[in-house]
Amino acid sequence: MSAATDFVHDEEIVAAVLRQLAANLPEDWTAGESPTNRAQRVQFGDLREHRLGPGQRWRDLCPMIFVRLDRSERTAERCGLGGKEAQVVPLRLVHIRTREQCPDPDDPDVFMPPARARPHYAKIVSRALFVNRDLGNPTLTTDDASARVIELRPRSILYEGILDLEWASTHGLLAFALDFEVLVRTQ
Repeated sequence: MSAATDFVHDEEIVAAVLRQLAANLPEDWTAGESPTNRAQRVQFGDLREHRLGPGQRWRDLCPMIFVRLDRSERTAERCGLGGKEAQVVPLRLVHIRTREQCPDPDDPDVFMPPARARPHYAKIVSRALFVNRDLGNPTLTTDDASARVIELRPRSILYEGILDLEWASTHGLLAFALDFEVLVRTQ
């Protein structure tokens, strides 16, 4: 069995992640009119590469979710019967919101403290993301083999200690990161 030469499915995988989030985030995050919950952005990208328009402030874009590739940890592994090739695609999701967008569920006139707000929103986002571990079986195009998503796996939830979160904090915003990976089998 020869090795596949076309095994890069990164853009298709991130598009499937974004579709899964759009389909499973709470309705007021995707279709509501509330500035507290309505996500201004759910997109493929890196916060560090995003440029503000004239007169825009970062808080004007909140709440937002960015999903980006984490290529530095990309590894190949073998899986399944017959030694089929697999690719592990590490991803990072960063969710950012203002402190005013974190009302206490028990008393909407009070804002949750950051230490409580981060895990509260991490739970909501992770429920939406991990509802379907094969990402709805998206089509992964390839020239010389077939490929499919085998599994979406959580790795870690980060509340501090990475540049994205430190950046948010310096701008007076709350953020967390969710690291996960997608296992893709190429046959």
